[in-house]
Amino acid sequence: MDTKQTYRRLIEEIIIGHAKVPYAFGDIQFETVFDREQDRYLLMILGREKVGGDFPNTTRRVHGCLIHIDIIDGKIWVQRDGTEEGVANQLVEAGVPKEHIVLGFRSPEFRKITDFAVT
Repeated sequence: MDTKQTYRRLIEEIIIGHAKVPYAFGDIQFETVFDREQDRYLLMILGREKVGGDFPNTTRRVHGCLIHIDIIDGKIWVQRDGTEEGVANQLVEAGVPKEHIVLGFRSPEFRKITDFAVT
C-alpha cells in the first residue's frame, strides 16, 4: 500500500474513532465527511445542548467542525483539531513521521518551533 493510501486509511480510522465517543452534554451527533478525491476529511458536530442557568430545559443549536484534515503535497495538514488528545499525536503514534504532519491551525512562525513540518 502506498503512503497516500496509508495516510487516508489512518485519518479515516482516527476520525471514525472520535465519532464513536458519546457527547455528554446534549443530543449531539457526529457526521464524518470523507472526500477522497480532494483528500479532505472532516468530523462535523451537530445537535442541541443544554444551556442551563435560569432555564434548565433550554437548549441551543450546536453545529461545527471538530476535526478537519487535508492531504496536500503528500503531507497531512491538520487544519482544525477540537480533540483533547490531539490528532497530530495520534498520527505520530500510528507511525506517521512528524515531518509529514503540518499543524495548519498554528501560525507558520509557531510551526518553526515545533518538531512538526512548517509547510
